[in-house]
Parts: sequence; structure tokens; C-alpha cells
Amino acid sequence: MAKKTTSRLPTLDLHGRTTAEVFDLLDEFLRRESDRGTSRVRIMPGKGTGKVREVALDYLKKAHYPWQFEKLDSGAKNEGVLIVFLE
Repeated sequence: MAKKTTSRLPTLDLHGRTTAEVFDLLDEFLRRESDRGTSRVRIMPGKGTGKVREVALDYLKKAHYPWQFEKLDSGAKNEGVLIVFLE
């Protein structure tokens, strides 16, 4: 069975970033990839305390970007990685 992977998608890694940095980083990344015609991207807020992920999800909801948690090969959700749909 072939592995389904999303690792080749353009990715924004937010590990080590503060909640104050998240909005601008997401905004710039999503606009740039949308302008390039990219249909899906990966956002890696990580798990940690959940604060960065919370800010990222708030941004995506307010900007009306559809998203889902990345699925692992086992079919389980990887709550440390978001797949965002730009089209």
C-alpha cells in the first residue's frame, strides 16, 4: 500500500515561535502561497502548551480558511500539524 504523505506541501513551522509572532507569520505565508496558486499548505504549530496552535486556529477561523488535522499513516489525527486549504 502506498503511503499518503503531505510532507511535500509548503510548510510553515511555528515551533519555538511566540503567540505574538503567529498572526503575522501566518498572514504572510498564506498570502504568498495563495498568490502562487498553491491549493494546500501545512502549518506546524506543534503540541506544546497549545497556545500557538490556539492562536493559529483562531486566525484560520476568522480568515475563513478551511483546515483539518494531518492524518498519520495509521489514520489517527496528528494534532501538531494542520492542513490548510487555500482554494
